[in-house]
This record gives sequence, C-alpha cells and structure tokens, in this order.
Amino acid sequence: MKTQTKFIYKILFSSTLPFLFYSATVHAGAEDICEPDFYLNGDSYNKCSNLPVLVPSNDNQTNMLLLLSDLGLANIKPRQPDTELWTSAYGQTPFEGVPSAENRVANQRIKFANDQQGYDERCNTLANGKTSFITQVQNNKNISASEKQALIAERNKISECTNKIPLIPINAQWSPTTRQYASYLNATIAFYNANFSTATKIYSVLSTVDDAWLKETSQYMLIRSSLNSAYATGTNQYGDVDLDKINKTLLKQFLDNITAYLKAYPNGQYAASARGFMRRGFWLTGRQDLLVNEIVWQINNPKSKYYNLDVNEFPAEIDRRIFGSQYFNVKNLNDPFLLATYDLMQMRDSSAEGYKPITWTQLNAQKEIFKNQPELFKHLQAVHLFYVQKKPQEASKYLSDANDLNQYIQLSQAFLKGQILEKTNPTQAEQYWSQLLNKSKNTYQRGLFETALSNHLNTKQDVSAFIGKKPLIGQINLQKRFILYKANNKSLQNIIQNNVATTDQKQAAIYTLLHKSLNLQNYALFNQYYSQLPKDAVQYKDYESSDKYKEKPPFADFVWNGTTITQQLKCSNLPTLTSQLEKSPKDPLLNVCMGEYVRTGHHGFPYQMNGENTSNQEDKGEFARGDVYKSIIKSSTKGELHAYALYRAIMCYSPSGMNDCNDKEVPKTVRKQWYDQIKQDYPNTTWAKSLKYYW
Repeated sequence: MKTQTKFIYKILFSSTLPFLFYSATVHAGAEDICEPDFYLNGDSYNKCSNLPVLVPSNDNQTNMLLLLSDLGLANIKPRQPDTELWTSAYGQTPFEGVPSAENRVANQRIKFANDQQGYDERCNTLANGKTSFITQVQNNKNISASEKQALIAERNKISECTNKIPLIPINAQWSPTTRQYASYLNATIAFYNANFSTATKIYSVLSTVDDAWLKETSQYMLIRSSLNSAYATGTNQYGDVDLDKINKTLLKQFLDNITAYLKAYPNGQYAASARGFMRRGFWLTGRQDLLVNEIVWQINNPKSKYYNLDVNEFPAEIDRRIFGSQYFNVKNLNDPFLLATYDLMQMRDSSAEGYKPITWTQLNAQKEIFKNQPELFKHLQAVHLFYVQKKPQEASKYLSDANDLNQYIQLSQAFLKGQILEKTNPTQAEQYWSQLLNKSKNTYQRGLFETALSNHLNTKQDVSAFIGKKPLIGQINLQKRFILYKANNKSLQNIIQNNVATTDQKQAAIYTLLHKSLNLQNYALFNQYYSQLPKDAVQYKDYESSDKYKEKPPFADFVWNGTTITQQLKCSNLPTLTSQLEKSPKDPLLNVCMGEYVRTGHHGFPYQMNGENTSNQEDKGEFARGDVYKSIIKSSTKGELHAYALYRAIMCYSPSGMNDCNDKEVPKTVRKQWYDQIKQDYPNTTWAKSLKYYW
C-alpha cells in the first residue's frame, strides 16, 4: 500500500495512454418495452432477456455478477417472478435487467444509509454523518450540556443538500472543543452547499486539532471535499462529465489527501473508504491501467482491511469506468474476470458500424492470462466456436463431460451443451433438458431448464406439462405462452374441460379459444364455447376493471350488443351474429357487422399480431374487414350497403394514411376511385358528405 501511494502521482502525470477503438456494444438497443427471448438465443445483446449463464447476449453487468459469484464474492438474489398468469411476462429465467446481489465477503467500507452511489456523492452521508456527529458530541466530556444541546440542534437543521444553508455563528463564550465542533458543522454546511473551497479550508485546520474524532474525520472529509471540487470542474449543467476538462491540480490534491489519510490512519475507520476513492481518482485522471490494477487487487484481496467492494454496484462501476471510458484500452485487461467479460461482449452478433467480433487467434492469445482458470478459458473458446464461428460440433470438444451445477461456469457449460444439441440433435436435446431440470438446485437453474424444455413441449402440445397447481413447467409466464400462443384448438379445449387445470389457466384458455376462433372465422367453435364465459363477463374490462378483475382476461371484449348503421343495416349482438355467420359465412351484411364489432375495439388481444401462433385446419383465415368492403364494392348491387362499404374502405386509411383494416393495402389511385364513386353515386348520404379526403 505504501509503495503504491508513494508513486501514484509520478505515474499519473508523467505518461499518456494509447487509445484503442472500442465497440459501441457495451450497451446496445434502447427499446422501451421488454419481453423475454424464450428461445434463449445467446448471440446478440438483449437487456430484456438475461440468463444465469455466461453468454454474449447478457448485459455485461450480469456476466460480471456470475463471475463474482464463482469467485466467492457475491450471492445473487433470486428474482421475483410475475404472479398473475394473464399479465405475466417474466418468470425466473430469462430475466429483465441485472439481478441484485449481496456481498458474500463483508465490505470494510462504512456503508452510508443514503448511499446513492451517484457521481456527485456529497449527499450520501447526510443521515450517517448526523448520527456520528451527535454521538461524538454526546460522549465528549469537554462539551457542556448546554453546548451539546446547541450543537445537536444546529446539526439537526442540516437535513438537505439541495437548499443553501447559512453558516452558524461561533459563540466566543463556548469552550475550545465546542468551537471546533461548531467549525466542523460549518465545514459540513459548506460541503453540502457545494462550497468546497470553504469546506476544504475548515477541514484542513480541523485535521490538526487534538480531538481524535474531529482530526481523523476532517482528514477524511478533505478527500471528499477535494473530490467534489475537482469533479465540478468537468461537469456541465446536465451533470455530464468530460474527463479532459477536469482540473488536474485539484485532482492531485484529491489524491494527495487520500495518501495523507492512509499514511496517518492505516487502520482508521475510513481506511477502506479512502482506498475506494483511489478508483475514483484513477478513473477521473484517465489512468485505466491503475484503475484496472486496483480493481484486480480488490477482487483478489477480499480479506484485506482495505476491501471495499459492494458487489451490487461494482459491475455498474466497471461498465461505466472501464468498458464505457473514452480511455478504454484492451491491453490493460490482464485479469480473467475483466477479460472474460470483455471477450463475451466482443462475441456478440452486432450490426454496429465498425464492430468486429474478437477473432479465434486473438482469443487464444489470452491463454496465459487464464492459466489459473482453465475451465473459464475453455468455456470462452466453446462460446466463440458456437456463437461466432457457428461450429457446434467443435464447440462441444471444449466442454467438460461432467454435468455438475455447483457454479455458474458449470451451469454455463451445461447450458451450452444443450444449445449445441438443439443444433445437432433436437430429439436428444429435449431429453437432456429434462434431465437437467430434475437436477436443478435453485430457481435460476430450474427457470433456465424449464424455458429450454418448454419449447419442445410446446411443439408436442403436451398439455399436462403446463396445467395444474404444480405442473412440470412451473413458471406461469411459460404456461401463459403455451395457452395463448402455442396451444392448438384441441389443446385449448382440453384445458377448458380438464379438472386439473386452475381457474386462471382455464380462463386464459377460454379467452384465447374465443378470440382465436372469432379472429380466424371459426364461428362453430366460437359458438360452442361462448357459454363458458363468466356470468359477470362484462366486469372483466382489463385495466378498466375493478381490482378483482384487473389482471384477468378481458372477457368484456365478447359482450357486444350490436349496432344500427341505418334502419336497413342493423347488426345483432355478438352471439346472435356469430350464429348467423356459422350458417351464412359469406353474407355481406353479416360480415360488415363483424367489421363493426372489430371496429369498436373489442379485439383487445393481439392474436393476429403474434408470430408464435399455431394454425388449425378448421380455421378459415384471419378476418379482414377491408376484404369485406372490397368484395361488396366489386359487386354490381347498388344500395346502402354498397355506399357504406365504399365509405368504410376509404376510412380504413383515416387519418394517417395507413391501413387499419387488416387487408392488403391499395394504392391512392384506387382510394381516389372509391372517393369519386361515393361522391357520384351516393351524393346525398351522410357518408359521402362527411368525406373530405381519401388519404
């Protein structure tokens, strides 16, 4: 430690770093709506579908947590899956974002109650600083009772760092110790007011007093005050930092203060925290080599009094300050932890401009760095062969024959074996996933293997695997996926009629079957199961429902009382209409009425938009009201229905010019012909009069 701090500045300010091109795939993609990838593709970055295995698609921070767990430093907490079947999106695996974790080895740094880990960190100690100050005042024998009361009252006034707080007047009648503590309060006020120059001056004086707590704490606060002072010189009005603009003199003062504290208090109460600020200093000065070295030291020395990693925040720090830094240089990565994270990132399938994945030669050149972790290196080689080179058979040669699941590296290898089988022997893959599911030891493992196995069970239409209170596939989002998107008509009927199925599973199946049959014009099936609707179906209004029904299928979609277009064009309620359509599926007016139902927005479930849906021979294809209107327009029969069809066909493109009627788009020239025709043939209708455009 002494040797390192002694030469910090000579190293910092006497050399420059080479800058290498860095891929923009640290984080790729910025979609607002997340959904899991149930096929577990691990090649492209997907923040919405992280896996508990070391794959390129994971967020860097997820991969880092997995590695930290295997190093004995982190316990990754189980995810909280969605609990309502109808609205569920996520189970245990895949999961959105980065999982939370806790230290397996205690962090020696004092943990602030309000620790926000922001880059303007001055507000972190508001609560803890108050508690510590009051405790010291109460226990100090050199401060009278009345003076203690005055000091504590003043400290209690410092509750926010967003408002400018006035300095407190120093009473000349107070004892010397009380005046020093009052001065410390003024330094604290200046610090939270972001007046770092004043705070630094006061802390500097107090670092020389006799009071042990004031002396050490002021020396420590000099570190924080000088850090914030330096940091402010490189930030703009939005809080963004430009490392090149940070005042180097102030940075040197910051690092000097770290050295001074650690020299004076090598076993001090803030020693681990002070050591942690060194990483901040190396980042701000652009010294990636020293930053990497300090990170590696921390990882390798968890029993040290200077160990200060918070594993829940550590990956984000590395992502920003190493991989996201303008000074990033891969040559500085000389440790398996950082290099493995980088390698996985560089094996992604990406279309980013200038991006090139790491080559096989580049990867193998790292072998010496991984000499103490050969299993991890072989896994990286297998990942490269599978995801980058597309050579699954060769990839399998680098994986262990054992199927132990005690560490994430072992789980990663087991998963990759399964993915290789999916490419080379899908039948064997199903058996393999089933065996691993039986061996799973925690929710992450079970979720992973359930998801992989479910794809095969979906194909087989294995209803029994998804229904019941404790089915083989326990994640309700996978049950939902099967029922809504994978189950064919026979399977849906099986679920509805099965006594083992839960109420939620049955209701999802009823809604899906009704919606699907209606959308695909299978009116006989719709009519057969319409009676399965809940008696209070009108109360099931999705997000407009009462709390009791809010996360249930919106059965109110199927409660429609019909409509009157004109005195001659009348539509019956939905069950009557579908009964009529079952008997007369080609009837023009009945199909226009079905279009009216669709137009009311009752089609709440986007069945026709989901690419995972199965098809059935008895289905007649998707209902498209645009095709209904076109068919009527082409007929020679003139009258109200013909006029209304012209009107509705034109309105399919209102107001955006985009087709809203689910049929093949027609050019503007055709829409103009319809427009001219309704104006010419039916000029007195309200429809013709209301049309101003043909979009």
